[in-house]
Amino acid sequence: MDVEAEQKRPDVLAESILRAAGMSVDDLKSFETVFRELAASFATRMAAQTEVAVGAEFVRIESLEKDDIADTLSRSGLVGMVPVAKWGSRLLLAADRSFVDCGIEALFGSGASLETGSAARPLTTVDLGIARQVFGDVTASLDHMFSGGAESLFQIGDLVEAAHLAPGTVSETRMICCAIALKAAGRSGQILILLPRSSFKPMQDAMARMLRQPAHHSDPTWAKKLRLEVSRARIEVEAYLQQGSMTLEQIAFLKPGQVLHLPKDAIDQVRLRSGNQALYKCRLGKAGSAFTVRITDPVNEEEDLLDELAAG
Repeated sequence: MDVEAEQKRPDVLAESILRAAGMSVDDLKSFETVFRELAASFATRMAAQTEVAVGAEFVRIESLEKDDIADTLSRSGLVGMVPVAKWGSRLLLAADRSFVDCGIEALFGSGASLETGSAARPLTTVDLGIARQVFGDVTASLDHMFSGGAESLFQIGDLVEAAHLAPGTVSETRMICCAIALKAAGRSGQILILLPRSSFKPMQDAMARMLRQPAHHSDPTWAKKLRLEVSRARIEVEAYLQQGSMTLEQIAFLKPGQVLHLPKDAIDQVRLRSGNQALYKCRLGKAGSAFTVRITDPVNEEEDLLDELAAG
Protein backbone atom coordinates (compact mmCIF):
# COMPACT_ATOMS: atom_id res chain seq x y z
CA MET A 1 0.00 0.00 0.00
CA ASP A 2 1.48 3.38 -0.99
CA VAL A 3 1.96 6.37 1.31
CA GLU A 4 -1.03 8.29 -0.10
CA ALA A 5 -3.35 5.34 0.51
CA GLU A 6 -2.05 5.00 4.07
CA GLN A 7 -2.76 8.67 4.71
CA LYS A 8 -6.33 8.33 3.43
CA ARG A 9 -7.19 5.36 5.65
CA PRO A 10 -7.81 7.38 8.86
CA ASP A 11 -10.10 9.75 6.94
CA VAL A 12 -12.04 6.84 5.44
CA LEU A 13 -12.38 5.22 8.87
CA ALA A 14 -13.53 8.47 10.48
CA GLU A 15 -16.04 9.06 7.71
CA SER A 16 -17.34 5.49 8.09
CA ILE A 17 -17.83 6.03 11.82
CA LEU A 18 -19.77 9.23 11.15
CA ARG A 19 -21.87 7.48 8.50
CA ALA A 20 -22.60 4.64 10.94
CA ALA A 21 -23.83 7.27 13.41
CA GLY A 22 -26.23 8.50 10.76
CA MET A 23 -24.37 11.58 9.58
CA SER A 24 -21.26 12.73 7.77
CA VAL A 25 -19.05 15.79 7.93
CA ASP A 26 -20.93 17.17 4.93
CA ASP A 27 -24.18 16.89 6.89
CA LEU A 28 -23.06 19.10 9.79
CA LYS A 29 -24.78 22.19 8.42
CA SER A 30 -28.08 20.40 8.92
CA PHE A 31 -27.47 20.70 12.66
CA GLU A 32 -27.08 24.47 12.63
CA THR A 33 -30.70 24.75 13.76
CA VAL A 34 -29.90 22.90 17.00
CA PHE A 35 -27.05 25.23 17.86
CA ARG A 36 -28.92 28.38 16.84
CA GLU A 37 -31.57 27.31 19.35
CA LEU A 38 -28.83 26.66 21.91
CA ALA A 39 -27.43 30.18 21.39
CA ALA A 40 -30.92 31.64 21.82
CA SER A 41 -31.40 29.70 25.06
CA PHE A 42 -28.01 30.90 26.34
CA ALA A 43 -28.85 34.53 25.47
CA THR A 44 -32.16 34.29 27.33
CA ARG A 45 -30.45 32.94 30.45
CA MET A 46 -27.82 35.68 30.41
CA ALA A 47 -30.34 38.46 29.78
CA ALA A 48 -32.45 37.33 32.76
CA GLN A 49 -29.53 38.01 35.14
CA THR A 50 -28.47 41.52 34.16
CA GLU A 51 -29.65 44.96 33.10
CA VAL A 52 -26.79 45.17 30.59
CA ALA A 53 -27.75 44.70 26.95
CA VAL A 54 -26.51 41.20 26.20
CA GLY A 55 -26.98 38.79 23.30
CA ALA A 56 -25.61 35.55 21.90
CA GLU A 57 -25.62 34.08 18.41
CA PHE A 58 -24.50 31.00 16.54
CA VAL A 59 -21.30 31.50 14.53
CA ARG A 60 -20.36 28.19 12.90
CA ILE A 61 -20.11 24.43 13.26
CA GLU A 62 -17.22 22.35 11.94
CA SER A 63 -15.30 19.13 12.44
CA LEU A 64 -11.83 19.29 14.01
CA GLU A 65 -9.08 16.67 13.77
CA LYS A 66 -6.78 15.92 16.72
CA ASP A 67 -4.07 18.46 15.81
CA ASP A 68 -6.71 21.14 15.19
CA ILE A 69 -8.29 20.41 18.57
CA ALA A 70 -4.98 20.89 20.39
CA ASP A 71 -4.25 24.09 18.46
CA THR A 72 -7.73 25.47 19.16
CA LEU A 73 -7.40 24.83 22.89
CA SER A 74 -3.94 26.40 23.03
CA ARG A 75 -5.29 29.62 21.48
CA SER A 76 -8.23 29.90 23.89
CA GLY A 77 -8.20 31.74 27.19
CA LEU A 78 -10.14 29.44 29.52
CA VAL A 79 -11.07 25.77 29.10
CA GLY A 80 -13.86 24.03 31.00
CA MET A 81 -14.07 20.25 31.37
CA VAL A 82 -17.66 18.98 31.23
CA PRO A 83 -18.12 15.28 32.12
CA VAL A 84 -21.20 13.61 30.59
CA ALA A 85 -21.73 10.35 32.46
CA LYS A 86 -24.65 9.23 30.27
CA TRP A 87 -22.45 9.45 27.15
CA GLY A 88 -19.48 7.84 28.89
CA SER A 89 -17.31 10.79 27.81
CA ARG A 90 -16.97 14.53 28.20
CA LEU A 91 -17.16 17.69 26.15
CA LEU A 92 -15.00 20.80 26.37
CA LEU A 93 -15.86 24.49 26.55
CA ALA A 94 -13.06 26.72 25.24
CA ALA A 95 -13.60 30.47 25.64
CA ASP A 96 -11.38 33.31 24.48
CA ARG A 97 -10.49 36.06 26.94
CA SER A 98 -13.01 38.45 25.35
CA PHE A 99 -15.82 35.99 26.13
CA VAL A 100 -14.79 35.86 29.79
CA ASP A 101 -14.61 39.65 29.96
CA CYS A 102 -18.05 39.98 28.33
CA GLY A 103 -19.50 37.64 30.93
CA ILE A 104 -17.88 39.62 33.75
CA GLU A 105 -19.17 42.89 32.33
CA ALA A 106 -22.69 41.50 31.89
CA LEU A 107 -23.04 39.85 35.30
CA PHE A 108 -20.68 41.88 37.49
CA GLY A 109 -20.70 45.23 35.74
CA SER A 110 -17.24 46.07 36.97
CA GLY A 111 -16.12 47.83 33.81
CA ALA A 112 -12.90 45.84 34.02
CA SER A 113 -13.48 44.32 30.62
CA LEU A 114 -13.33 47.76 29.02
CA GLU A 115 -9.94 48.66 30.43
CA THR A 116 -7.06 48.98 27.97
CA GLY A 117 -4.84 45.92 28.09
CA SER A 118 -7.33 43.90 30.14
CA ALA A 119 -6.40 40.77 28.18
CA ALA A 120 -2.98 40.87 29.85
CA ARG A 121 -4.50 41.03 33.36
CA PRO A 122 -4.39 37.64 35.10
CA LEU A 123 -7.75 36.11 35.94
CA THR A 124 -8.61 36.49 39.61
CA THR A 125 -10.63 34.13 41.79
CA VAL A 126 -13.63 36.44 41.32
CA ASP A 127 -13.15 36.32 37.54
CA LEU A 128 -13.06 32.52 37.59
CA GLY A 129 -16.17 32.40 39.78
CA ILE A 130 -18.14 34.55 37.33
CA ALA A 131 -16.74 32.58 34.38
CA ARG A 132 -17.94 29.35 36.03
CA GLN A 133 -21.42 30.86 36.30
CA VAL A 134 -21.42 31.81 32.60
CA PHE A 135 -20.11 28.37 31.63
CA GLY A 136 -22.92 26.94 33.77
CA ASP A 137 -25.45 28.87 31.68
CA VAL A 138 -23.93 27.27 28.56
CA THR A 139 -24.29 23.76 30.06
CA ALA A 140 -27.87 24.57 31.14
CA SER A 141 -28.61 25.48 27.51
CA LEU A 142 -27.02 22.19 26.43
CA ASP A 143 -29.35 20.38 28.83
CA HIS A 144 -32.26 22.27 27.26
CA MET A 145 -31.25 21.03 23.81
CA PHE A 146 -30.10 17.46 24.49
CA SER A 147 -32.42 16.36 27.29
CA GLY A 148 -35.33 18.75 26.88
CA GLY A 149 -34.61 20.05 30.37
CA ALA A 150 -35.89 16.78 31.86
CA GLU A 151 -32.53 15.93 33.42
CA SER A 152 -29.12 17.44 33.97
CA LEU A 153 -26.58 15.75 31.69
CA PHE A 154 -23.79 18.31 31.86
CA GLN A 155 -21.85 19.39 34.94
CA ILE A 156 -19.02 21.92 34.91
CA GLY A 157 -15.80 20.35 36.12
CA ASP A 158 -12.41 22.05 36.30
CA LEU A 159 -11.79 25.44 34.70
CA VAL A 160 -8.21 25.67 33.44
CA GLU A 161 -6.44 28.56 31.78
CA ALA A 162 -5.16 27.39 28.40
CA ALA A 163 -1.55 28.16 29.33
CA HIS A 164 -1.81 25.67 32.21
CA LEU A 165 -3.57 22.92 30.27
CA ALA A 166 -1.73 19.63 30.75
CA PRO A 167 -0.36 17.90 27.63
CA GLY A 168 -2.48 14.98 26.49
CA THR A 169 -5.64 16.41 28.07
CA VAL A 170 -7.59 15.57 24.91
CA SER A 171 -7.48 12.02 23.54
CA GLU A 172 -10.25 12.33 20.92
CA THR A 173 -9.11 12.15 17.29
CA ARG A 174 -12.10 14.08 15.97
CA MET A 175 -14.61 16.40 17.61
CA ILE A 176 -17.49 18.58 16.47
CA CYS A 177 -16.85 22.25 17.23
CA CYS A 178 -19.68 24.76 17.62
CA ALA A 179 -18.83 28.46 18.07
CA ILE A 180 -21.20 30.77 19.98
CA ALA A 181 -20.59 34.53 20.22
CA LEU A 182 -21.49 36.52 23.35
CA LYS A 183 -22.05 40.27 23.02
CA ALA A 184 -22.22 42.72 25.94
CA ALA A 185 -21.34 46.38 26.57
CA GLY A 186 -20.11 46.91 23.03
CA ARG A 187 -17.71 43.96 23.18
CA SER A 188 -17.93 40.40 21.92
CA GLY A 189 -16.18 37.10 22.53
CA GLN A 190 -16.57 33.48 21.53
CA ILE A 191 -16.96 30.18 23.31
CA LEU A 192 -16.34 26.89 21.49
CA ILE A 193 -18.33 23.80 22.40
CA LEU A 194 -16.25 20.73 21.51
CA LEU A 195 -18.41 17.61 21.34
CA PRO A 196 -17.16 13.99 21.17
CA ARG A 197 -18.41 11.28 18.80
CA SER A 198 -20.83 10.05 21.48
CA SER A 199 -22.83 13.26 20.94
CA PHE A 200 -23.76 12.46 17.32
CA LYS A 201 -26.87 10.40 18.21
CA PRO A 202 -28.11 12.96 20.81
CA MET A 203 -27.64 15.65 18.13
CA GLN A 204 -29.92 13.68 15.82
CA ASP A 205 -32.47 13.23 18.61
CA ALA A 206 -32.39 16.97 19.35
CA MET A 207 -33.00 17.73 15.67
CA ALA A 208 -35.92 15.27 15.60
CA ARG A 209 -37.51 16.93 18.64
CA MET A 210 -37.17 20.36 17.04
CA LEU A 211 -38.80 19.22 13.80
CA ARG A 212 -41.77 17.93 15.81
CA GLN A 213 -42.22 21.36 17.40
CA PRO A 214 -44.28 24.18 15.81
CA ALA A 215 -42.53 25.74 12.83
CA HIS A 216 -41.73 29.03 14.61
CA HIS A 217 -39.33 27.15 16.92
CA SER A 218 -37.04 26.06 14.09
CA ASP A 219 -35.13 27.66 11.25
CA PRO A 220 -37.52 27.26 8.28
CA THR A 221 -34.67 27.29 5.75
CA TRP A 222 -32.83 24.38 7.31
CA ALA A 223 -36.03 22.54 8.22
CA LYS A 224 -37.00 22.67 4.53
CA LYS A 225 -33.53 21.54 3.46
CA LEU A 226 -33.59 18.65 5.93
CA ARG A 227 -37.01 17.47 4.76
CA LEU A 228 -35.83 17.70 1.13
CA GLU A 229 -32.69 15.68 1.78
CA VAL A 230 -34.62 13.07 3.80
CA SER A 231 -37.16 12.72 0.98
CA ARG A 232 -34.31 11.93 -1.43
CA ALA A 233 -32.93 9.13 0.73
CA ARG A 234 -33.08 5.66 -0.85
CA ILE A 235 -34.50 2.85 1.30
CA GLU A 236 -35.15 -0.84 0.70
CA VAL A 237 -38.80 -1.96 0.51
CA GLU A 238 -40.24 -5.47 0.32
CA ALA A 239 -43.62 -7.05 -0.29
CA TYR A 240 -44.72 -9.85 2.04
CA LEU A 241 -47.78 -11.90 2.93
CA GLN A 242 -49.62 -10.77 6.03
CA GLN A 243 -51.15 -14.19 6.82
CA GLY A 244 -49.97 -17.79 6.99
CA SER A 245 -48.31 -19.87 9.69
CA MET A 246 -46.51 -23.19 10.22
CA THR A 247 -45.52 -25.28 13.21
CA LEU A 248 -41.88 -25.76 14.08
CA GLU A 249 -42.25 -29.44 13.15
CA GLN A 250 -43.47 -28.53 9.67
CA ILE A 251 -40.59 -26.10 9.21
CA ALA A 252 -38.11 -28.77 10.33
CA PHE A 253 -39.31 -31.11 7.55
CA LEU A 254 -39.26 -28.57 4.73
CA LYS A 255 -37.35 -29.76 1.65
CA PRO A 256 -36.04 -28.04 -1.48
CA GLY A 257 -38.71 -28.01 -4.17
CA GLN A 258 -41.57 -28.45 -1.74
CA VAL A 259 -44.70 -26.46 -2.69
CA LEU A 260 -46.32 -24.36 0.02
CA HIS A 261 -49.97 -23.46 -0.43
CA LEU A 262 -50.87 -19.83 0.16
CA PRO A 263 -54.06 -18.73 1.93
CA LYS A 264 -57.11 -18.43 -0.34
CA ASP A 265 -57.16 -14.65 0.03
CA ALA A 266 -53.37 -14.28 -0.34
CA ILE A 267 -53.78 -12.14 -3.42
CA ASP A 268 -55.32 -9.43 -1.23
CA GLN A 269 -53.10 -9.94 1.81
CA VAL A 270 -49.85 -8.53 0.46
CA ARG A 271 -48.17 -5.77 2.46
CA LEU A 272 -45.37 -3.37 1.58
CA ARG A 273 -42.84 -2.56 4.28
CA SER A 274 -39.45 -0.98 4.91
CA GLY A 275 -37.45 -2.58 7.69
CA ASN A 276 -40.00 -3.47 10.37
CA GLN A 277 -42.41 -0.68 9.44
CA ALA A 278 -45.52 -1.71 7.47
CA LEU A 279 -46.43 0.95 4.89
CA TYR A 280 -49.24 -0.07 2.53
CA LYS A 281 -51.78 -2.78 1.79
CA CYS A 282 -51.34 -4.21 -1.69
CA ARG A 283 -52.93 -6.59 -4.18
CA LEU A 284 -50.84 -9.16 -6.00
CA GLY A 285 -50.83 -8.85 -9.79
CA LYS A 286 -48.88 -9.45 -12.96
CA ALA A 287 -47.63 -7.29 -15.83
CA GLY A 288 -46.31 -9.34 -18.72
CA SER A 289 -43.92 -11.91 -17.24
CA ALA A 290 -43.30 -9.90 -14.07
CA PHE A 291 -45.19 -10.15 -10.79
CA THR A 292 -46.44 -6.81 -9.45
CA VAL A 293 -48.17 -5.35 -6.41
CA ARG A 294 -50.83 -2.65 -6.68
CA ILE A 295 -50.99 -0.31 -3.67
CA THR A 296 -54.54 -0.06 -2.30
CA ASP A 297 -54.54 1.61 1.16
CA PRO A 298 -52.09 2.83 3.80
CA VAL A 299 -51.58 0.37 6.66
CA ASN A 300 -53.46 1.24 9.85
CA GLU A 301 -51.76 -0.89 12.50
CA GLU A 302 -54.35 -0.05 15.17
CA GLU A 303 -57.18 -1.10 12.85
CA ASP A 304 -55.37 -4.32 11.91
CA LEU A 305 -54.88 -5.16 15.58
CA LEU A 306 -58.60 -4.69 16.29
CA ASP A 307 -59.47 -6.89 13.31
CA GLU A 308 -57.18 -9.66 14.58
CA LEU A 309 -58.70 -9.45 18.06
CA ALA A 310 -62.23 -9.57 16.61
CA ALA A 311 -61.32 -12.63 14.53
CA GLY A 312 -60.09 -14.39 17.65
